[in-house]
Amino acid sequence: MLAGCEKSDETVSLYQNADDCSAANPGKSAECTTAYNNALKEAERTAPKYATREDCVAEFGEGQCQQAPAQAGMAPENQAQAQQSSGSFWMPLMAGYMMGRLMGGGAGFAQQPLFSSKNPASPAYGKYTDATGKNYGAAQPGRTMTVPKTAMAPKPATTTTVTRGGFGESVPNKALCRYPGL
Repeated sequence: MLAGCEKSDETVSLYQNADDCSAANPGKSAECTTAYNNALKEAERTAPKYATREDCVAEFGEGQCQQAPAQAGMAPENQAQAQQSSGSFWMPLMAGYMMGRLMGGGAGFAQQPLFSSKNPASPAYGKYTDATGKNYGAAQPGRTMTVPKTAMAPKPATTTTVTRGGFGESVPNKALCRYPGL
């Protein structure tokens, strides 16, 4: 383990949706729903964007992609250029989200969307990854793990489209620290 990884860690829980979170945290369904909805908005802003459905499906698998909302994090000039050529963008569906502990001190909590590939050829196959491609282990909701606080920091908006293979290629290279449960 790298020494710098353990100084500012945070315990997070991984959930597939607000219902999973509510079941694990009785009496906190409002917070779970808010965190889920915020993660969905964050996913629209930060998820990898693809110019074609085929490119997204090649990375994430059939049934795992959706058309991105018109202004989902794209810079206007890139948006206009890509829309002229294809009419829309494609992005992976949010597979789950990680959320800072509800029992933790302070009034707030943080959440980050997670993505997963159903394509066996993808490095992200069966794993939870964030918008930057960082791997958080098996795509199993209900787990609790320790991550660096930077994992919960806001991710930059996606301002360009990814070419086929561009997202998953980065997955194995991003995991610098080893975390329990990976």
